[in-house]
Amino acid sequence: MTVTLAQLLDLDLIGHCEVLAGETGLKRPVGAVVAGSAVHEIAELAPRSVAVFGREQLVLDDLAADLAIRLAGSAGLSGIIAARPHRPVPFATRRLADRLALPLIGVEDMTPTGVITAFEPYVSAPEIAGLRVLGDASRRFQRPPADAHALTTQLSATLGEPVALVDAEARFVAGAPEAHALLVSCADPALLADSRPVALTVGTDGELMLHPVQVVTTGPAVYWIAVRRPRFAAGVLLEPVRRAIAIAALSFAVHVAGEAVRDEREHRRRSLLLSEILEQPGEPGRRTVERATALGWRLAGRHTAVQVQAAAVPSALRMSALGTELEAQLAEHGVAATLVERAEGWLFWLTSDARAEDPGPLLDRLARTLAAVEAEHPGLRLCAGVGRAHTGAAGIGRSAEQARRAALLAHTSHRRAVVEHIDAGSARKLIAGWYGSAPLRGAAADLLAPLEEADPSGGLVRTLRCYLDFQSSAKAAGAALGVHRNTVMQRMERISELLPVDLGDPDDRLAVHLATRAAGIDWDEPG
Repeated sequence: MTVTLAQLLDLDLIGHCEVLAGETGLKRPVGAVVAGSAVHEIAELAPRSVAVFGREQLVLDDLAADLAIRLAGSAGLSGIIAARPHRPVPFATRRLADRLALPLIGVEDMTPTGVITAFEPYVSAPEIAGLRVLGDASRRFQRPPADAHALTTQLSATLGEPVALVDAEARFVAGAPEAHALLVSCADPALLADSRPVALTVGTDGELMLHPVQVVTTGPAVYWIAVRRPRFAAGVLLEPVRRAIAIAALSFAVHVAGEAVRDEREHRRRSLLLSEILEQPGEPGRRTVERATALGWRLAGRHTAVQVQAAAVPSALRMSALGTELEAQLAEHGVAATLVERAEGWLFWLTSDARAEDPGPLLDRLARTLAAVEAEHPGLRLCAGVGRAHTGAAGIGRSAEQARRAALLAHTSHRRAVVEHIDAGSARKLIAGWYGSAPLRGAAADLLAPLEEADPSGGLVRTLRCYLDFQSSAKAAGAALGVHRNTVMQRMERISELLPVDLGDPDDRLAVHLATRAAGIDWDEPG
């Protein structure tokens, strides 16, 4: 196994140096690094040697440099290292070195003995360079990094190349944007969603190295580390670099797992306390108030509860991570909230001392928040319900129940980022009460069962709902469904044959319409 002059230079062992000419020869293998005593003795050096001269033996801007280059080229040397000249290297000298592909390296303030001492271990035993990388990685990642920024910074310092951390959908999380740009340009994002991820090298010349970060070794990757492959990482040096990235990935996985445990513990604490508040018929006890205060929750004042539900979630998206993202997006849109994860989604409430507030701004901020989160995750569909404002700790429960019913109504919309609010005089309050009744939802499912059996894909139910939503207009329903109006009419004929109702009867039509909106809703009653 051998190393090249390019790999030796990339190790940054001799301080500041410059390739003055012959750059195309940097990939030649190096068999030895020797001191050059005189120019005329170059011809006696072994092939693949790198000759190192002091300023007294060779000046690269002198005529003797041309002779040294010719002799080195004839002898099959892999390069010449000498003191950096005070004047520019003559064009003819550089052209000669370029033609012979013989690298000329200029160094400052370093003796030939110092250069040889620095390079010789890596030339005689290239695996030492790999051990250096592994030792550095082990030292830096002995403890899990504090965050994603620390991971990318420490790994970049270890390998000397840009590092980026991305999620399983190739979105940038932290690190160097150029590494993420390289990933986007040369890797298929579908590779990152594999259920059994493995380390990858992608790109035309294998210039990008990818390694999964797995909290569960048999599960999918929660993140990926993307590293532009170091130029010295070839041959025997490639495997140590891979192992160094694997060490970093494992260390960061420990950090992610620890954060998940802490988040889960915090979510459980919040959920238990909220259940305690909601289940107490009167004012909460002193201990409950103390715990709520420690979390920053206000129990006095007028509370407006908000229930957020994920109507459709991509399989790779974790609910705990989604809750954290929702909190961050709410804050960006001017809603400071602490989400409590519950069986049917997330609940939070806002507290005000005012007697009455216009819910319009809150509804608008919620809708923009949900739309922003949905835009980050293709296939995700969120909805939310907002309850009326109620006073005191008991008012949190009353508002939460209204928010739950409003979210259930929003779920039936099948639109994106829907937010529903039910005030005292709203007709939707009546509808929400209907959807909130498990027996009535069960009756709706029974009514539509013949359509589900005939078409398990749900196409007949969607057509029926769309047809009724557009006031029995086959043309409008066809435009919304993306099919011809004749197709809608054919489906409606089949639906009429399957359903034991008369769609011409107002009562039957109303019941069927409500049933189509409740289709697919499967929320358990509280408790």
